Amino acid sequence: MFRRKKKDLIFVGIQLSLFAGYIFIPALFNIKANPVIKIVGLALLMSGTVIFLAGLYQLRKSLTPFPFVRSDGRLVTNGIYYLIRHPLYTGIITGLSGYGLHQGHAGKMIVVVLLVVLFHFKSIYEERMLLVAYPDYRQYLRRTGKFLPKWKNVINVLVQRDKCH
Repeated sequence: MFRRKKKDLIFVGIQLSLFAGYIFIPALFNIKANPVIKIVGLALLMSGTVIFLAGLYQLRKSLTPFPFVRSDGRLVTNGIYYLIRHPLYTGIITGLSGYGLHQGHAGKMIVVVLLVVLFHFKSIYEERMLLVAYPDYRQYLRRTGKFLPKWKNVINVLVQRDKCH
């Protein structure tokens, strides 16, 4: 049990350090972003924000910065979680990469790559615990993309939307 708590603290500590690095990294080697890249960056920033907020809203009481399963938590598999298993990570990655592109800040983009690596390993750790806590998680894991939606789920959402109209 102690080992898990130490690992939880390590993951969150690295994550907070990378967030601080993203905010405070000096602009030593910026790249000149043309207007199209700036617009793409803003679109990614807005998309990431929407994905993050949707995931945040759906988790509500189950939300924790630490990668462990809350005893009073529940498995959420609808809404944004129907499409993506880790929308908070997706939202952060998308939003921060968008802002980095918009600013033409190469240092911020390097930090985003490091966040992708961290979130990959943190999600593996989380999912091991979720498999133990929730019997349905294995099926959910196969059906739903980790950071990006699987096309069949996107098509299902679009087909369901068309049936409602």
